[in-house]
Amino acid sequence: MAFFLLTRTNFFVIIYKEAADKEGDFMNIAIVDDAQMETKAFIHFVKEYGALNRIETDVTSFCCAEDFLEDYAPLKYTFIVLDIFMNGMTGLEAAAKIKERDRNALIVFLSSSEEHYPEALRLHAFDFLNKPTTKDRIFRLLDDITSKITEPCSNLKFTCGKETIRLPFSRIASVTSSGHYSEITDEDKTVYKTRMPYTEVCMLLSEDRRFLEINRGTSVNLDMIVNIDDEGICCLKNGMTFPVNVKNSRSIRQIWQNYMFDVLRNETVRRK
Repeated sequence: MAFFLLTRTNFFVIIYKEAADKEGDFMNIAIVDDAQMETKAFIHFVKEYGALNRIETDVTSFCCAEDFLEDYAPLKYTFIVLDIFMNGMTGLEAAAKIKERDRNALIVFLSSSEEHYPEALRLHAFDFLNKPTTKDRIFRLLDDITSKITEPCSNLKFTCGKETIRLPFSRIASVTSSGHYSEITDEDKTVYKTRMPYTEVCMLLSEDRRFLEINRGTSVNLDMIVNIDDEGICCLKNGMTFPVNVKNSRSIRQIWQNYMFDVLRNETVRRK
């Protein structure tokens, strides 16, 4: 049962949902680029968008990735613009380091070609902008960012020991039945043991199409799946593995693949 990402080079834009003001009226932005003209153009469009939409914007620029990483802390910026090709560390390398510290970072590419599109998918890009870009396209991007950081977040509320936990659906990797308990594991492999019955947890998650029961007493987040191999083992991003129901392994794998294709299709439509 199913319960059901104006420069000659490239940029990364990394957006942090949690860093935005809850009313959506402030954006703190970092731009890392050694091409000043392109940086100034992007800043100009951001400032213009902010003025038109009554959103305060604060933009900090860096000439290299190394300087930025010394300043960086998770959630400090609403989003970060990284030029890919710079002296020293590249934007790709800097983005990978940022993802190590905050895997929830949302990434947007700006590029004069689509040669880095595979890397964008691997890093779960929020958007991919082809250059030369336009003010309208950047405004549409900022509209999407504003919507993303202000949209309501579904949480699973449960008791673990004497503590009440509210865990965002997006952070839940798996739910398993363990005797009279349920074990809820998040993206960082933290395990929460609760007396809430497994069936009740699954019922609460049923409003979200990301969750799929792959075996009796085991449900996983489709966004967290890395692979379902030929031996019927489901591998998650946090390193955990679970056996897939042998009888239904083919259909389960197909559901996951169809889900991923649907996600990519929706992202492609949104980027056009």
